[in-house]
Amino acid sequence: MATTKKYIALVVDDDSANRAINLKYLTRNGFEIEVAKNGQEAVEYFQMGYKFDLVLMDMEMPIMDGFQATMEIRALGVKSLIIGMSSTASQVKIQEFVSAGLDEFYHKPMNMAKLIAIIRRLEN
Repeated sequence: MATTKKYIALVVDDDSANRAINLKYLTRNGFEIEVAKNGQEAVEYFQMGYKFDLVLMDMEMPIMDGFQATMEIRALGVKSLIIGMSSTASQVKIQEFVSAGLDEFYHKPMNMAKLIAIIRRLEN
């Protein structure tokens, strides 16, 4: 389901295996990608003026977690689609993450069904 529009995504995850999975799905579907290994790097991209259509945000990372990074990115006025991803089963943590400013939350790992849902949101 390659999209015709060129989307730019920021993948924020400290785990190289998860980054690789996300990169595989996104690049195969025509996304241009930047990578941040923690929330602080993600915030810095936006502070430097980068624009992204999509941010895939991990919940638990060193230096700055996904909760704090999402709140700081939203505080900058960023309207990008921010999708939180985590392997946690804690509904309380997931709800806190969503409340930080996510548009949607998905359990890891990325798969085609999740990516198709994300692309549909971007296209609307």
